[in-house]
Amino acid sequence: MEENNFIKTWERQKDIPVKEKIDKEMITDYLKPKVSKVSWTFNFNLVFYLAALIASIVLLSMNLYGYRTNSVMLTVQAVLLLYSLLFLGYGIFIFMKIREINNFSKDLRELLETKIKFLRFHYEIWLIITVFVVWILSFALNTLVDNQDGFYRINKPGLFIIISIVMLCFIYFAQKVSSEISLRNLRSFLRDLEANSLEHTTRFELRKKKMRWIFITGIIILTVLLIIGVVKGVSMIQ
Repeated sequence: MEENNFIKTWERQKDIPVKEKIDKEMITDYLKPKVSKVSWTFNFNLVFYLAALIASIVLLSMNLYGYRTNSVMLTVQAVLLLYSLLFLGYGIFIFMKIREINNFSKDLRELLETKIKFLRFHYEIWLIITVFVVWILSFALNTLVDNQDGFYRINKPGLFIIISIVMLCFIYFAQKVSSEISLRNLRSFLRDLEANSLEHTTRFELRKKKMRWIFITGIIILTVLLIIGVVKGVSMIQ
């Protein structure tokens, strides 16, 4: 209710005396919780995939012992473990950097400029990494469960590659769309701070409500297609 009243006041500011118009401080106070909410989505993503990386590292470490007599699989597991450790280090770096940037005691405009610049490059790399994190975790789990006296066999390599590519593309698409929505939100906040208005924020909020249902529908369709593809793949292997 308070938020709607604030927006209505801004929309009427052309018709009220200058001294009663919404000033920069009021806009800043209004946008701060919104910026914090958007920041939470990035933090949640980082924590989730950092946990997946830790799980992968544990499983791969177990596989090093399980495939100690198989030089090929031992090398594969060791390489994946090395990459997982590197990814973990990069993820921790991004997490700490974003927490450092999210210092709301400094100017909000400066905060947004710094954060958008950082996310455009470093977080985009992280999105690519998360795609491989899911694949590594899945592979580490499968090779642990299906370990037969130090051997693991992929019955249909072609199908395995196709399913892997579909899964990687699906995960990246979902991650990219979510990230782009959050970044556009931050850009809207920054433009409004520069223009001393709420035009871009209110416009984006209305557009986001419409796009949310389209996004949910698309994700449901892609999920169903992915499940169908996996089920067919499993049936073909059997």
